Amino acid sequence: MSEREPEISASTTDTPASTTDTSASTAEFRKFAAASAETAPPWSMRAPGKRVALLAAAVIAAAVILGIAAIIVVNM
Repeated sequence: MSEREPEISASTTDTPASTTDTSASTAEFRKFAAASAETAPPWSMRAPGKRVALLAAAVIAAAVILGIAAIIVVNM
């Protein structure tokens, strides 16, 4: 027989409203947002064209190989 863990109530009514401090978490989020705004956005980064073409060719080659393998397996 397995032992059951005691059930914990997840009700929000257990904590009085006066003990929650939303202003602290809001200030913390604003500080994080201000710090992250200083870095460059990911879409501004540029990849070399040759690298992108090589990756696209590899993906297409893998798709063709998997397609041929699927046709062979289905026709068996």
